[in-house]
Amino acid sequence: MCNRLSKSFSSGDKKCLLAVDNTFLGPVFQHPLKHGADLVVYSATKFISGHSDLIAGACVGSKNVIAGIKAMRTFLGSMLDPHSSWLVMRSLETLKIRMERQALSAIKVAEYVRSHPKVEIVHFLGFLEEGDAQKKIFENQCEGTGSMISFTIPGGEEEAFRFLDHLKLFKLAVSLGSTESLAEHPATMTHVDVSEEDRQRLGIHPNLVRLSIGLEDPEDLIAAIKEAFNHV
Repeated sequence: MCNRLSKSFSSGDKKCLLAVDNTFLGPVFQHPLKHGADLVVYSATKFISGHSDLIAGACVGSKNVIAGIKAMRTFLGSMLDPHSSWLVMRSLETLKIRMERQALSAIKVAEYVRSHPKVEIVHFLGFLEEGDAQKKIFENQCEGTGSMISFTIPGGEEEAFRFLDHLKLFKLAVSLGSTESLAEHPATMTHVDVSEEDRQRLGIHPNLVRLSIGLEDPEDLIAAIKEAFNHV
């Protein structure tokens, strides 16, 4: 749909570019260029780096489009330093196996979370139902469910905080896609600068918790979640 819109706004040599942020599913589980995107951007800090040891971004596209970006980058001086570039290259060697393992573990963790009596709703790509328009989009565009899970706990911010305060093994952090599993409270962390009205509209409620599943044994992660729920 976005591809059709970009074409409708293009005329002659004035092309409307379509850019897609593909950070969450990464270059392993989704390929926007195949679906008409002109540019794909990544927070390489996340899955691509995968070790929480650098801050970087990446942009992918055709040679002609990238040429203009490279020129602007040169003027702005936003080059990645050599050591961080080397770290990204190191991480790319294990990108596929990391993301595939994280996705498999996320399915097990999500299944457990969905079955827990202290969970209201679980948001996970693997749980999209047949007949849902989002399910059709997922099947057309994605090759995996990724490793991001979010869910709501009965109550509000107090209950969510109590869960996170007692959650062992997971690190409390706003990032995602690393080898270590991370947990965060979107309403007061990643989305704290979003207005209350928009948070409510987008479903970012005070009782929402987000998990990024890493490379730990999924049974250990489930045990940690189970223990944290005992304090809610």
